[in-house]
Amino acid sequence: MASAARQRLDYWLLYCLFLLARPLPRPLLLAVGRGLGRLVHSVFRFRRGIVEDNLRQALAGTGEAGHTAAIAAAFYRHLGMTLMEFLAFPRLDHRQVVDLVDIQGQENLDAVLARGQGGLLVSGHFGNWEMLGARIAASGNKIHFVVKSQANAQVDAIQNDIRRRVGVGILRTDSGVKEMVKALRRGEFIAMLADQDAGKDGLFLDFLGRPASVFRGPAYLAWKLKCPLITGHILRQPGGRHLAVIEEPVFPEADWDEETAVLRLSEIHVKRLAAAVRKTPDHYYWLHRRWKTRPPEEFS
Repeated sequence: MASAARQRLDYWLLYCLFLLARPLPRPLLLAVGRGLGRLVHSVFRFRRGIVEDNLRQALAGTGEAGHTAAIAAAFYRHLGMTLMEFLAFPRLDHRQVVDLVDIQGQENLDAVLARGQGGLLVSGHFGNWEMLGARIAASGNKIHFVVKSQANAQVDAIQNDIRRRVGVGILRTDSGVKEMVKALRRGEFIAMLADQDAGKDGLFLDFLGRPASVFRGPAYLAWKLKCPLITGHILRQPGGRHLAVIEEPVFPEADWDEETAVLRLSEIHVKRLAAAVRKTPDHYYWLHRRWKTRPPEEFS
C-alpha cells in the first residue's frame, strides 16, 4: 500500500488535472493528453520496460512485431488522451456524449432488453473504456460498473463521482452479488473489466499467444443468473471521435454445467478482446502485468 504522503500526492496531481481539463476546448484537451503521454513515456519512463516487453511477446510473429517502440509511444499518447477525456466528463451531458460517440451494435443491447432482463457486459482496459459506459448510459440504458475499492479513498471518490455524473452507476466488488441480481432483474446492464491477472485460482486461457490467468466470475455469473454475456469495446476515430462496438450477446446453454459454462463463456470474451487488441494494439492497457501468474504445468 502506498504511504499516506504518496496517496496525498496522487490525489492532488489528479485533482489539478481535473481542474485543468474542465475548461479546455476539446482539441486542446486532447493535445494536452498527448503531451502528458509523451512526458510519461519519454521522461518519466513509467513502466516503459513492462509495456515494451508485453508488446514484444504479444506481437511476436505478427506484422506488428517490428514496431514495438512506436506502438508503445502511441499507447502512452492514447492513455494521456483517455485520462484527460475522463476528467472532462462532468461538462458533458447525454446529448454531447451521443454526438461524440457513434455506436455499432445497439441492436444487440436492444435484443437483450427485449427479453425483459438485463445483461452482463464484459470488456477490457481497451480504448477509452470509461467512454464506452458513458455512451451506453447516454442511450437511455441503465448501466453499472463493478469496481474495486481503491486504497486511496480520495482518488476513488473522484473517479466514481465522475462516473456517476455521466449516468454510470457503481457497484462494489466487495458488496456481493445481491445488488447485481437486483439490477439485472430491473433490466439493467452490469459492466465488468475482466482482463487483469486473476492469480493462481484463475482459469488459464490463451490471450495473445500466451496462457493468461482469467477471472472466472463474469462467466460464472452469466451462467448462474441465466443472463446473456455481452462483449464490447471502443475505438478512437479521426477528429477526436469514438466508435463504440457492441458485439453479439452469448446466452448460456441450458444443458451446460458450471465448468462447461465458465470455460466456454470465458473463451469467448477473451478471444473477442484479443481480436480487438491485435487490430489496434496501441489502444490496450499494456501497463498491466497481464501474464504474471503462470499455469501450474509450466513448473511440473
